[in-house]
Amino acid sequence: MAWLLASAGAGWAGVAGAVNTGAYDIPYVGAGYLYEFPDSARHSDDGQGGQLQFGFPLGSQGYPNWSAEATLHRLERDRDIDGKSDYQTGLMFDLVYDFGEQGLGNFGGGYRFKPFLLGGVGVVQNDVLGDSHEHVAFDLGGGVLLPLGSLGWNGLAARVEARALGQFDSRSTNEDFLLDYRISAGLQLPLFFLYPEHKHEVSKPADCELAVVDPVTGRSDCAVDSDRDGVNDDSDLCPGTPTGVAVDAHGCPLDGAAGEPTPGDEDGDGVADAADHCPATRRGLAVDATGCMVGQSLSLSGVQFDNNTAVLTADARRQLDEVAATLKNQNDVNVQIIGNTDNVGSSAYNLMLSQERAESVRQYLIARGVDGGRLVATGHGAFYPVAPNTTEAGRARNRRVEFKLIIQ
Repeated sequence: MAWLLASAGAGWAGVAGAVNTGAYDIPYVGAGYLYEFPDSARHSDDGQGGQLQFGFPLGSQGYPNWSAEATLHRLERDRDIDGKSDYQTGLMFDLVYDFGEQGLGNFGGGYRFKPFLLGGVGVVQNDVLGDSHEHVAFDLGGGVLLPLGSLGWNGLAARVEARALGQFDSRSTNEDFLLDYRISAGLQLPLFFLYPEHKHEVSKPADCELAVVDPVTGRSDCAVDSDRDGVNDDSDLCPGTPTGVAVDAHGCPLDGAAGEPTPGDEDGDGVADAADHCPATRRGLAVDATGCMVGQSLSLSGVQFDNNTAVLTADARRQLDEVAATLKNQNDVNVQIIGNTDNVGSSAYNLMLSQERAESVRQYLIARGVDGGRLVATGHGAFYPVAPNTTEAGRARNRRVEFKLIIQ
């Protein structure tokens, strides 16, 4: 628990997909072995059993990094007096906050993990000396989620946690309040088979001299399309094109797609002004039939900073002015601002710098009139490159800010 609190104090934060691995932001299930250190007033051996969990991430509700969980546990203890068993069954409802995917230096190639804290209330049934009774309980704890995607199941993770469980129970012992401590270890899996649109297929290794591997999905490709405009980086003469902008064979915006107003559709989102409910949407953003933004991710490679600082350049401020105008135009959008760096410097320093840069963007948007309660700043360091860090051009592309737009 002390380690987890220290992590929080260091300013760690992370992606949506709370208490899930990778980019999954869908319900998940888990199961594990449970070991209990009971309150000394119970006069019994340590308890053993198991627990089942069901979790529901709250990112789509506008609360990135939060999840609601229900945990059912069952354990058995041997009584000191006669060696026979007492039992406990409990159902707890918890809120969980994770600090995002973190890296442990260069260990295991930069192995990632997710620390989290949890707390909640529930009901516990104690069966002591054949007498069964129920009590209100509360718990507080934390743990880590360790991705196991290399085993072939995207989203599969090992989960290790520790909890303190308190209950007002004067019938099990002579004490009015009991506090038990427990640790558990098991597996967790997102329910991707019920949400096929979120399923990530892992491709076979590319047959090329140098393959680029996605660190989250495991996908391997011979080429990279950083701005996702359909033109690979090695042929793209206009890198950093905003998502959704139509481009030619060289990756450059077509006439009318680079920011010039279109008659009858001033913001160029494909929805006529007469039917556009959000008439000042930034070009390149995906919108619905009314011209308002839908949930999506946006990468702005042009949002750059002065060297080795979190100070925005003049060009970055111009781009953020457009983002601020769009966000003020549509108040039902929350934004996760994600800072990324190249791999120059230590992992710890890059995490700190990326967090500071994301916070710098957040403060700039607030200064431009965007409600700060809608903005969350997180840093990913160098753990999610979009281009090889072996060249200056690749490192420049990796020094970027991404926006995850979440519709309330």
